[in-house]
Amino acid sequence: MAKEAKGKSYSTIRTKAIDKPRLKWLQSNAGLEPWLSKAAEVEEVIEHPFMDILKNVNPYNNRFDLWELTTMFLDLTGECYWYLPSVKMGEASVPQQIWIIPSQFINPKFGKTLDKAIESYEYIRGNTTANLPVDDVVMFAYPNPHNTFTGFSIVRGIAEEVYIQSQMNEFEQAILENRARVGGVVEETETIGETERERIKQKLRQEHSGVKKAGKTLYLPKGLKHTKDSMTPEEISFIEGQKLNRTVIMAALDIPEGMFISESSNRAVADAAIYLHAKFGINPRCQRIQEKMNERIVSRYDEKLFVAFDDPVPEDKEFAMRKNVEYVRENITKRNEVRAEEGKEPVAWGDSAWFPAMVMPVSDGGEAGQAERIAKRAKEIIRERLLR
Repeated sequence: MAKEAKGKSYSTIRTKAIDKPRLKWLQSNAGLEPWLSKAAEVEEVIEHPFMDILKNVNPYNNRFDLWELTTMFLDLTGECYWYLPSVKMGEASVPQQIWIIPSQFINPKFGKTLDKAIESYEYIRGNTTANLPVDDVVMFAYPNPHNTFTGFSIVRGIAEEVYIQSQMNEFEQAILENRARVGGVVEETETIGETERERIKQKLRQEHSGVKKAGKTLYLPKGLKHTKDSMTPEEISFIEGQKLNRTVIMAALDIPEGMFISESSNRAVADAAIYLHAKFGINPRCQRIQEKMNERIVSRYDEKLFVAFDDPVPEDKEFAMRKNVEYVRENITKRNEVRAEEGKEPVAWGDSAWFPAMVMPVSDGGEAGQAERIAKRAKEIIRERLLR
C-alpha cells in the first residue's frame, strides 16, 4: 500500500505472509508483546522507507558499517549514538539518513527537571561545538550502575584484566627488543673492572638484543662464565596469568573458549560454543538494539510497525529431529504437522494416526476402542519418559 502525508508520499510499502517458524519466534520474544497482543495478523514488511535508510545509511556508510560501528562503540564505550536528521512529513518527523557519532565526542546535556532530563546532546570535536535535538539522536547503551542516562562499557568493566594483559605484552616486547637474551646468566669468575664490564654489556646488547639476533653464539672474554638458565616459577606464573586474563576477557565479551582452536577442540565443542555465543552474546545485543529502534524510530512511521531481528540462535537440529520422530511415533503429532513446520507440502497419508508397533494407519473400520487405547498408552509412555 502507499502512505500519503500532505501531498508528499512515502515510498510504496509492501508486505508478505510470515511462515510458522518465524511467527513462533516472534511470539516467544517478550519485547514484542505490546504489538502482537493487539494484532489479528502479522505480516513481514519487505519494502518501506525505513528499510531504504538501513540499506543506504548515508553517503559514506553502508548497512554493514552501521551495524559494525554500532557494536564496536557499544563494546568499547558502552554507548552508541545515531544521529537521524529528519524532515517533517505531515505530523511526523521522518528520518532521512543515519550517522554514527563517535561516543567520545558527544554527551547528554542534562535539564533541571525529570520530565525533560536531557535537553539536548552536545557534540564537541576540536573547535566545533553543536547542540543536537533530543528527537534527532538515539542512544544505545549498556546499563550503567553509576548513571542511568549514560552507558557502561564492557572494556571498562574488565579494565584491570585488559591493563594487566597490555603490561604483559609490553613486558614480552621489551624482552624481545631490548634485552640481551642469551639463554643463560653471565657471571664474573674474576674481577674485570668497571670499564671492561660496561664495554662487554654494550657488546652483548649490540650482538644479541632483538628477535633477529636470537640464537647467536656467545663469545666471552677471560674472567666471565655463562650459565644456562631455565624458566623460573615467576615466568611460569606469567604464562598462566595470560591464560586467565584471556578467559576473563572472553567471558566478558560472551565468547566461549570453545570457539578457538585448542587441544580440547572438536566439532561438538565448537558447535556448542557457537550456540552459547549466539544465545547469550548475540541475542541479548539484538534485543537491546531492537527495543530502542521500536521505541524511538519506527514508531514515527506507524504505531503498528515494529522491528524484530531474526533468531540468531542456531537450531539444535538433532534434538528437533528426535522430538519429531518421538511425537509422530507416539501419535502426539501428525506427520503433516511436522511437514508444515518444515515448510513442506502435506501428503495424503500425513493426517492418519499410526500403530507404534505395527507401523500401519488406524482405519475407521477397526475395532472401536483400539485407537483410544493406543492413544492413551502413547500418552503414558511419553509421561513416563519425561519423568525419568
